Amino acid sequence: MKKIILIGAGAAVLLAGGIGGTIAFLDMGHHAKSAAAAKPAPPKPKPIYFSQLSDVVVTVPADQNNDGNAYIQFSVQFSTFNQTALTSFTSLEPIIKSQIINLLMTQTAKELVNPATHEALAKNCLAIANKVLNTSGQFTPPNPFTAAYITNIVEQD
Repeated sequence: MKKIILIGAGAAVLLAGGIGGTIAFLDMGHHAKSAAAAKPAPPKPKPIYFSQLSDVVVTVPADQNNDGNAYIQFSVQFSTFNQTALTSFTSLEPIIKSQIINLLMTQTAKELVNPATHEALAKNCLAIANKVLNTSGQFTPPNPFTAAYITNIVEQD
């Protein structure tokens, strides 16, 4: 009879330990979920906007030896996180376009279509766009455009 009581008491202790362990495990999981929910969500990324200067066509010397002329068709896009920069860009686009044409005409077709020069060309276009917006548009904060991307450059002899 003592064996049965000892076995019954042992089974009750094991059952109580299992139930207690299960409750403790589920309760810890609940705290972990609520702690995770208490963390602030990461901030949403700012939307990025693009302005495009397209269909710029210039006549430039084919090479340094002036062996003839070539036509260059050029397009560039500017990116910004400031939506009001798009409106300013649209109103000042003729000035930006004129200055970029002047920039393109200082180079030869061979230089313009060389992929090694594209990064410097894009940086110069970005500097022109920001300078025009800063001075003519009195844009604040200054330098609203963050990058320039050459989207088209074609040479035709």
